[in-house]
Amino acid sequence: MRKTIFILNFIFSTLIFAQNPESSTLYEKEYYDLINYIPKNLKADTVHKLESPIFEGGLNTIGILKIYNGFIEDFKLSNNDKKWLENRIDQIATELFIDGKRILISAVGGYSGCPDKMIDTFRLKGIEITNLKFCHTCTDSYRDENFIERFNNKMYSLMGIEPPNGKTHRFYGKFIGYGKSNSGIELILAEDRTFKFWKRKRHCSDFTEGFWKNRNDTLILSSKTLTRNDSLTFALSSSKWIDFNDLQFRLKKEKLTELDNGKRKLKKIVQ
Repeated sequence: MRKTIFILNFIFSTLIFAQNPESSTLYEKEYYDLINYIPKNLKADTVHKLESPIFEGGLNTIGILKIYNGFIEDFKLSNNDKKWLENRIDQIATELFIDGKRILISAVGGYSGCPDKMIDTFRLKGIEITNLKFCHTCTDSYRDENFIERFNNKMYSLMGIEPPNGKTHRFYGKFIGYGKSNSGIELILAEDRTFKFWKRKRHCSDFTEGFWKNRNDTLILSSKTLTRNDSLTFALSSSKWIDFNDLQFRLKKEKLTELDNGKRKLKKIVQ
């Protein structure tokens, strides 16, 4: 009982701190506004009948939900209440998405400390995404691991973006064709999951661009859908648009080999 009271006091003091951005120069107002933002249509979970009284109030912001979730094992919750907490993470991610907020969470800190700026933006597949950072010490990052994983997986799914894996970074960069039949081929895979592909010829080139993803060592390219203006531009130029519909390559030792009996072969250029 004493342990539970201590944890609850810690949570309430943390929530008060989190709502007072003037108490620290580490966080910006934008950061506090986001972790304390209540989605417009976030409703109560009517599926699970809660057994623990500590969840009274509904847990309706990222900040509150993150802190309670961090002590899930200390509270010794029932399986039903743990399921409620998991469901609530999915709910808040969904409602934030509906409110137009594209958010992915990352863990920072440890021995290197936390950056001054705890919120920034980046782009994936043409979508501007807010990177919300959780600051940790060297010993407490484990508390947020399942929250971050579940929240991010739900947000990736809602955005229609394949989550990165341990091999995604290996695809970043520029590849060129090798072998006589692949002369003039260039492929650029950007970190924002966009790609550009050329097959250069004497007076013109075949060209396409779109989005990429990887599943382990397999690269998958899908061309964007051309608008009327795009089609007109290509009709007036010397470029010929080609369409990739889930075109697949296998990456091995910095080289891409087209699958399904394809003949394209490319190698990575170190820049």
